[in-house]
Amino acid sequence: MGEIILLLGVLGVIGSLGVLAFSFFRKLPKKIPGIALAASAIVLVVGAITSPAPLTLSVDAVEITTDNQGTATIKGEVSEEAKLTLDGQEIKNKKGTFSETVQLDSESEHTYVLKATIEKEIKDEKIVVTPSKEFVAMLQEERKEKEALEKAETALALAESEPNQVNYDEAATLIESLSKTYDDHEKRLTTVKENIDIHQAVETAEKSLARKDFDEAKKQVELASLNKKDLVGRIASLQPKVEEKETKDKLYAEATKAVEAAEKTPSNDACRSASEALAKLPAKDDGLTKRVAAVQQTVKQKEEQALKEKQEQEKREKEQLAQAEQERQRQEEQAAAAANQAEERVMVTRTGKKYHTHKCGNGDYYEATLSEALNRGLTACSKCF
Repeated sequence: MGEIILLLGVLGVIGSLGVLAFSFFRKLPKKIPGIALAASAIVLVVGAITSPAPLTLSVDAVEITTDNQGTATIKGEVSEEAKLTLDGQEIKNKKGTFSETVQLDSESEHTYVLKATIEKEIKDEKIVVTPSKEFVAMLQEERKEKEALEKAETALALAESEPNQVNYDEAATLIESLSKTYDDHEKRLTTVKENIDIHQAVETAEKSLARKDFDEAKKQVELASLNKKDLVGRIASLQPKVEEKETKDKLYAEATKAVEAAEKTPSNDACRSASEALAKLPAKDDGLTKRVAAVQQTVKQKEEQALKEKQEQEKREKEQLAQAEQERQRQEEQAAAAANQAEERVMVTRTGKKYHTHKCGNGDYYEATLSEALNRGLTACSKCF
């Protein structure tokens, strides 16, 4: 508003002076122009009084180095009426002076923009704040510590989710390398160490599916302080697998026993029992199947050999029977011949040594049976027979 009044006063003075000069040259009355000039002068003075002073802004230094903590102070002077902002954030104007502390958060320099505003008038200054060597070294050390801490946290989190000796050792090594001590880390490490054997027991049971390992793991899980809910779930899902394995092991044991019995005493019944045991297995066992097939082949070979021997025995028996029949017939023929001979009639003498078919030579011949002649010890006449 003061600026407008000042402008009106200036214009009024200029106009009044022009009219007054015109009146001098034309010798016209000068009272009204004089009054106008006086009024304009009064307006000019009022405008000058009410108009704001020109905007000023100055800083003590446009280049500042921080202290070893990364802080720096921006100071200077400004018009009392001015509004101040630093990087868009308003700061205090203390009756024409200002002092603002800034904090760097990196190793890079930062250019701050300081603005002073009075109505539409704006002035600004750029202040470059550079981190000190001590602050840069501190930031680098803090960054290293932060990175080491992040690695330790990651390793510790892994050890907590999967407690085992390898993960525990890795986390412990990283935590020991930190420049600071964290009580929480020590407690968490202790908890991990206490749970290593528990998780190992569950893993062992999951791999072996043995009843002994399962019972031990179930007992250990009751003592768990890490991932207990997960461990309880793993034990619950493990139980039917253990029972299934026990059933399978029993079937395999029975099948193996049956196969061994068939191998020890090969027979069709033993092979049948082994095959029935194999049929009950949840999956085909090529090894046992081949062993049963080998036994079956042995049984088949034995049966073929037995059949061959039986056929040969029957052949021998038949031949023996034929020979016996031939012998019997021969003996019967000999007996018949002997019988025939016993009834045959021959010619003998009372003192002779031979029997004849007819009167052969001198002597008193008479007829007798061959058996009678033989009983007397007579022999056949070589001339007659």
